[in-house]
Amino acid sequence: MIGKTVHAAFAGLIIATTLAAAQEPLPGWDKRLPSQVGYRVYVLVDMEGMGSAVKSQEVIAGNEGPAYRDRTGPDYWTHYREMLTEETNAAIRGARAAGAGAFVVNEGHGGNRFANLLPWALDQEAILIRGYPRPMVMSTGVDSTFGTMMMLAMHASWGKPGVMSHNYAFAEFRVNGMALNEVGINALVVGEQGVPVSLVSGDDELMKEVREILGDRVVLVTVKTALGGAAAVTYSPTAVRRMLEDGAREAVRRARAGEIAPFTLPKPYRVEFTLRPTYPESMVAGVDSLAPLWSVEKTGPRAYRFVTSEARRIAHLLDAIELVVLP
Repeated sequence: MIGKTVHAAFAGLIIATTLAAAQEPLPGWDKRLPSQVGYRVYVLVDMEGMGSAVKSQEVIAGNEGPAYRDRTGPDYWTHYREMLTEETNAAIRGARAAGAGAFVVNEGHGGNRFANLLPWALDQEAILIRGYPRPMVMSTGVDSTFGTMMMLAMHASWGKPGVMSHNYAFAEFRVNGMALNEVGINALVVGEQGVPVSLVSGDDELMKEVREILGDRVVLVTVKTALGGAAAVTYSPTAVRRMLEDGAREAVRRARAGEIAPFTLPKPYRVEFTLRPTYPESMVAGVDSLAPLWSVEKTGPRAYRFVTSEARRIAHLLDAIELVVLP
């Protein structure tokens, strides 16, 4: 995901739009994905954690909002979207070699309004989810028919020394006292459906976090070594594709063998989160307006608390918050 900043002139419109549907999930939340035959794999694809990407100009289209118009470059359109699509195809090839027969690919990266992969170049047997806004944007349509989820091109949490690190709109996000990044939050959502996360790819800083959250059996594919927020030691795209193909093959093997358990936490979920300090007060006001509608308690200037017994409810709350921080 990409956390956005929005000019104050847009704040009133954003808040009003958000409040109009704030108490309910976004349209389409009750729709099911088309049925498929075979062992089913859900592939969540972000972009900051792809093999060679180190700066925003490589993952941003420039149409995401006023603050992003000058943060794009031609490489995004001519190279990095293609490279991301090829990385996704490599993971699908590996998964298929291990016996997977059906794939749903979800665009989880906010660049170009969640439309970065090239549909015509993506594995043509895969179903693709793209565009924004939509419900449970990083886990749209997940249900118990999936054998496993793989997360590609992910990134470390906000404030960590990883490449382009962030975590939705948050400086900190905890469930039952456990710090969760975007991988952990979505692993909890799909874990409640009985779906384990079997593979995560990204930089070495992300891998430290994922091991703490998901344990030792998830396959980690370290595609680059972070040297800060905008630099890394990288492999060639060919080498990265080979790593992803091999990793996905092993991940599906482990998942099919029952070696990886779904990620779960005790219920009810006690959710505590803090908005990033870089957001303007207009965005904080927008989230404040959501609080009574979602039974969220404000506990500090940018801190909130929320209790629920459904992980999907957490995802739907994040949708509402994203409508405040995304233009």
